[in-house]
Amino acid sequence: MTTKPSFRAEYAKAAGGKTAVSMARWVNTRGEKGPWSEVTTATVAA
Repeated sequence: MTTKPSFRAEYAKAAGGKTAVSMARWVNTRGEKGPWSEVTTATVAA
C-alpha cells in the first residue's frame, strides 16, 4: 500500500528478463475501494 500516486518495485537480479504484472486501485480514508485498473506488464531489467 502506498499514499503516493507513483510506485517503484525492486526485483532481485535473478528476475531480470521476466515479466512483472501489476494492477492498482484507490482506497479512500473510509476504506471504500475503487475499481481495479487495467492490467499492466513490463519486462524486468537485467
